Amino acid sequence: MNEMILQYEKDLFCFEFCSNRENLENRLAKGFVEYGSSGAVYDRESIINALVSLSKDRVIEIIDFVLSELTKEVLLAHYISYHKDEERYALRTSIWKFENSEWKIYFHQGTPCYMT
Repeated sequence: MNEMILQYEKDLFCFEFCSNRENLENRLAKGFVEYGSSGAVYDRESIINALVSLSKDRVIEIIDFVLSELTKEVLLAHYISYHKDEERYALRTSIWKFENSEWKIYFHQGTPCYMT
């Protein structure tokens, strides 16, 4: 389970995955919300539109990925991301729910942080 959800998180940084709107519609739950590292709140449609318009991979490394099972159908992912192009770090949290035989992301938050 850990490797699958880690890959699902990485998919959202990948141009090839994100350029297919159907991939995103299947991966993001209907009520998806993101609290961005800028402090802005994004709904499902705005995130899909932003991701589908990517022109290349986002070069983001995932560090210290931890997956916790809250229930059999709800997972909590925590990790640090390092955006290599922008040389910045963020603490990230995602909530995943098993729905209709698939894992879907319901919530994501990115909070800027500083690493020394």
